[in-house]
Amino acid sequence: MELENKSAIVTGSASGIGLEVALTLAANGGSVTVADRNLSGAEAVVRQITEAGGTARAAEVNVTDKGRVAGMVEGAVAAFGSLDIFVNVAGFGFNSLIVDMAEEDWDLVLDVNLKGQFLGCQAAGRRMIDQGTGGRIVNIASTAANNARYQGGAYCAAKAGVVQLTRVLALELGEFGITVNAVGPGFTETPATVETSDEYRTNFLAQVPAGRSGRPTDIANAVLFLASPLAEYVNGQVIYVDGGYSAGKLTVRG
Repeated sequence: MELENKSAIVTGSASGIGLEVALTLAANGGSVTVADRNLSGAEAVVRQITEAGGTARAAEVNVTDKGRVAGMVEGAVAAFGSLDIFVNVAGFGFNSLIVDMAEEDWDLVLDVNLKGQFLGCQAAGRRMIDQGTGGRIVNIASTAANNARYQGGAYCAAKAGVVQLTRVLALELGEFGITVNAVGPGFTETPATVETSDEYRTNFLAQVPAGRSGRPTDIANAVLFLASPLAEYVNGQVIYVDGGYSAGKLTVRG
C-alpha cells in the first residue's frame, strides 16, 4: 500500500471531509490519529477504520490551543513511532456582513481556520525536522481563498491566509524533505453544508462545469495523492477540487 508504515494525523476528522480523509489514508496503509474536539465522534471513526482492518487511534484536540496541539503530535509519535503525514482539516464558517460582524466572531473564524492551521503546521513541522526523514503536510484551503463570497468575509480572509501560509512553509521546510501543499474544495456535500439554502446551492452549481457538488471522497483522493510518494516533487501548490468552478464562470453557449 502507498502509505504503509506511515503515521498520519487528520484534524477535524470526526465528520465530513476530515472523516473521509482519515478513512482513505487508513485504507491505503496509514496509521491514522483521528483528531477532533468531538472525542466520541473521533472514536466512532476509529472503530470504523479498525473494523475494516486498518490502524487508528483517537485524540481530542482544540486546534486553537498550542499545548493541546503539541500533545496531539506527541501522542501520535508515542503510539506509532513517527509523524509522517499531517492534514489540517478542522475549520468552520458562518455568514455575516462585515459591517455587522461582532469582533469575537471574526476572531473565532480566524482562530480556528488560520491560527489552528499555523499551530498544527508548526508542531508537525518541528517533529518532522527532528525526525530527519521528511514528511507531508496538507492544508485544507477553499475556493473562498480566491473567490469573494457575500457575507463570507472572515472565512474568505482565513482561507486566503491558509494559501499563503502553505506557500511560505513550502519554502521554509523544503530543505528538510517536507512538502507542504493545500487542497481547495469547492461546494462539497458534508453535514456542515446540508442546511445550505436551495437558492445558494443552485446559484453555486450553475457555475460548476462538472454540474454537481463535490463529495468528500473527491477531496480525500487529492489529499491521498499529496500525501503519497507520487507527490514527492509537488511543493507549495494548491489543488482546487471544485469541478472547474475556479476556472471561471460558465458562459452561454452559442
